Amino acid sequence: MNDPKRRSSFAGAHDLVEQAEAAIRNLKYMCAACANGDKDAARTALRQAISELEVARAMLRPGVE
Repeated sequence: MNDPKRRSSFAGAHDLVEQAEAAIRNLKYMCAACANGDKDAARTALRQAISELEVARAMLRPGVE
């Protein structure tokens, strides 16, 4: 049975999906910036996408352990 006092440390799937969607948006911005030849904007968008994915990974890690 489920103990109502016990809470999982695993981040909810909804939170992980939000982080992944934010990363996807940033990757789309990066692609558009590359197509327009804007290296600075592409670099910034790539860094932001990486950051979003790192946050998602950090959220997932407690659930795996």
